[in-house]
Amino acid sequence: MMIGEHLKKVRNSKNLTQKEMAAGIVNRSFYSRVENGSSSITADNLMKILYRHELSMTDFLYNFGNTKPKLGVYQDRITAAYINKDIVTLKEIYINFKYEDIRIKRLLKFLIDELNGVANQRQFKQLNYIFFKQNKWDEETLWLVFHIMEWYEMSDLQDLIDAVIKKCNCENATDRMRHLIVRVAIKYLDICFKQDNKNKVEEIIDLLKFLPNTTDMWIYKMMAVYYDKIFHHKYDEAKSIVNILKMCN
Repeated sequence: MMIGEHLKKVRNSKNLTQKEMAAGIVNRSFYSRVENGSSSITADNLMKILYRHELSMTDFLYNFGNTKPKLGVYQDRITAAYINKDIVTLKEIYINFKYEDIRIKRLLKFLIDELNGVANQRQFKQLNYIFFKQNKWDEETLWLVFHIMEWYEMSDLQDLIDAVIKKCNCENATDRMRHLIVRVAIKYLDICFKQDNKNKVEEIIDLLKFLPNTTDMWIYKMMAVYYDKIFHHKYDEAKSIVNILKMCN
C-alpha cells in the first residue's frame, strides 16, 4: 500500500475531510494528489500531519495495511462535538453515519435535539431501553450512557453508578473501558454538584484519587481533587486546579 492510500484510510477512520486532515500543513489540492498517488509528500510534512492528529509515525508505519476505522476515535469525535455544543459537526456525523451499531445514530439524533432544546423524556426512555436491551456492560454501552446521564432521576442515576463502580475492579475491562468508567464517575460528581446532592460523592472521589499513577490517569485524579475542593467550598483552591487544567488544554 502506498503512503497516500494509507493516509486516506487513516483519515477516513477519523472521519475527517481532506481539508481538515491537511489544514495548516499543506493545501487541500496538494493533499488530494498525495492520497491518489500523483504527488509525493515529504517526511517532514507527513510527520506534521500525523502529529496534528495525535498519531505517531511509529504507529502509522507499524499499522500499515491495518487501518480498520476505530470506533473509539469516532465516538470521541462525537463526544467532543457534544461538549462543545457543535451541532454542525454532529449533524455532519449523523448524515455520514457508517457504523453497524444503530444505537449511535439514535444517540446522535437525541444529542442534536437536546442541543436544539427539543429533546424529551420519551426519547430518553427509548434510548435507555435500547442501550440496555441486551443487558450488556461494554465499551459501547458505557460511552452511550455517558451522554444521557443528566436525564436520569437521581435515584436511578445512583443505581447506575453502583453498577459502574462494580465494573471498576473487573479484570477483563479494557483500557478504554476503564477510561469510560472514570468519565462516567466524573460526570456523576458534576451532576451531584449541580443538584446539591452528596450521595456517594465521597466514595466516587476516593475511587478517583486512588487511580493508578499513570500519565493517562493523572487528569482524572486532578478532577477528583477539584470536586473534593468544591464540595467542601474551597473555591480558591478549586480555581487553581481549573487554571492548571486550562494551561494543559
